[in-house]
Amino acid sequence: MIVDTSLLLAAFVPDQRMHAECAQVLRTVRPLVLSPLVLAELDYLTARIAGVDAELTLLAELSSGAYELASFGLDDMARARSVVERYRDLPLGLTDASLVVLADRYNTDTIGTLDERHFRVVRSLSGRPLRILPADTDPDG
Repeated sequence: MIVDTSLLLAAFVPDQRMHAECAQVLRTVRPLVLSPLVLAELDYLTARIAGVDAELTLLAELSSGAYELASFGLDDMARARSVVERYRDLPLGLTDASLVVLADRYNTDTIGTLDERHFRVVRSLSGRPLRILPADTDPDG
């Protein structure tokens, strides 16, 4: 599963909407792949919303080995640009576009996100609808 900022923030900050559901997804679904753009957003938002102690806890968890930090090079950037252009009316943004690119690379249509507004519209690079967790299915059933 490619993991978005919204799911991670909800899972790691207990007072966030859908905390329990997002934490459950992280406990049960593998692999967990992070875009470096998500990591940057998540670090900033966690520190801003929950403070430095929460940020440090988050960074320890993310470096525990349960998550794969994907590389994101120039070819990926060009593909993400095409995704942003295709969905210019949303607007999608580079971070969300990076998830679509990584989903293609990792041969998955599953995105862990609370951002249904974007990801219900966006399709995989091969044109398939994306599976959104935790919304679409119970990950352990």
